[in-house]
Amino acid sequence: MEIRKIRDHSIDYFKGLLVIGMIYTHVLQFFSDASIFPSIHFITQFFNLITFSGFVLCFGYVNQLAYYSKSFSMSYKKMLITGLKTLIAFYVSGVAFQLYVGNLPLSTETIMPIILLKVIPGWSEFLVSFTLIIIIGLVLFPFFSWIANQPIIIWGTSILLLATTWIDYHQVSSPYLGLLIGTDRFPVFPVIQYLPYYLIGMYFARYQIRFKWKHFFIATLGTCLFVYYLVVNGGALPGRFPPSVFWIMGPSFFLYVYYVMTKLLVKWGSGVGILRIMGENVLFYLLISNIFIFSLANVLEMVIIGPWKGLLFTITLLIIITYFIKIITVKQIESSQSHLKKTYNQNVTSWTGNEL
Repeated sequence: MEIRKIRDHSIDYFKGLLVIGMIYTHVLQFFSDASIFPSIHFITQFFNLITFSGFVLCFGYVNQLAYYSKSFSMSYKKMLITGLKTLIAFYVSGVAFQLYVGNLPLSTETIMPIILLKVIPGWSEFLVSFTLIIIIGLVLFPFFSWIANQPIIIWGTSILLLATTWIDYHQVSSPYLGLLIGTDRFPVFPVIQYLPYYLIGMYFARYQIRFKWKHFFIATLGTCLFVYYLVVNGGALPGRFPPSVFWIMGPSFFLYVYYVMTKLLVKWGSGVGILRIMGENVLFYLLISNIFIFSLANVLEMVIIGPWKGLLFTITLLIIITYFIKIITVKQIESSQSHLKKTYNQNVTSWTGNEL
């Protein structure tokens, strides 16, 4: 008898928190001004620091449970579908950015460079990075399945990967290579430099890690290095595009706090339903919110809002997207029930007909 695994909702809560922070940041970046509202700079930089690394950690966590804990034959089709979804989301978001923000015409000259990954539009680059992670996961599936059971090698590999932040990014001119190892030619979230969070996410899922002092110490040390950089450099942030080792290590403490806190949310249970919905539909929230923000930025160029109005804007946008999801879900349930009822009636008719 097959035992059905229960979905780990703690990671949905984690992703839900990241979704809120990301959309809030995008709203402030498009509709606010840090020179008028100084707090905007600190808010956006904090969420910039933790968001992508957090999603990569969650991606590793989810993929370990969904794919690497199973055989390749059971996983590869689902991985291909996931990769295709994120790639299509990148195309849609990228084209929307070029149309609404870049004011480019809807033409093959606008679309094809995005399709071929020769142009990586703003506020969309993170999506293609997840597609590449899936592709790497497919190609190196035996390695990831093996390393998930080797905690010491996971940590050692993560440390080695951090060394890639010292490459000479200026020598990387290819957009394809830049997506993998970083470049200073255009903003990108290079897969290799952020891969330590993916491996750690796998490790957390494989061993169902909860609060442990050794992990707390490691996470705190990473963020302390980030703070050290800030102090030594007079408050200047380390490089983000392309990322320095200090930027990569910076969010570790906050992400560990998120992780432990969301484990507690599962224990407490009630009151976080919408957070779970956001975590279960991350791609939909990110894509639809981008399209909303890009289109509104095109017609509300002179609108400047502060952090509180930006938060209200974000909450309103999240409610609208959640409403869309509810409508889609209800229609899917009704369609499923209608199909089951039709099948049942056909079976009954067939059975009674045979009896006659």
